[in-house]
Amino acid sequence: MNQKNIVKDIQSKLFELQDIKYRDFHAKLMPTVNKEKIIGVRIPVLRSFAKEFGKTKEAKLFLQVLPHSYYEENNLHGLLLEQIKDYEKCLQELERFLPFIDNWATCDLLVVRTVKSILMYL
Repeated sequence: MNQKNIVKDIQSKLFELQDIKYRDFHAKLMPTVNKEKIIGVRIPVLRSFAKEFGKTKEAKLFLQVLPHSYYEENNLHGLLLEQIKDYEKCLQELERFLPFIDNWATCDLLVVRTVKSILMYL
């Protein structure tokens, strides 16, 4: 499966998880993000999806696709970065992703656990 097909497949799956009322509410919290770019997937649902999707080879290909079209794709990207255990690889991927974070919610979502592995050296 190529990257374009993976993105279409992910978008389709995200729309299956859509909650319109949540999208409308969440759009009000992020006035800098175009409402049309918000699908409306609740974070716990997206976390569960990311946990399963992160185990697939398609997840690695998805991480190579930037920028994303939807807010939830960016959040999924961040949740997938959390699963990278190698510090150097995680840092490299995080540096690629950071320029595309355009709102507070995606920024707040990122919890890169691998950074804890170097705290003892700081």
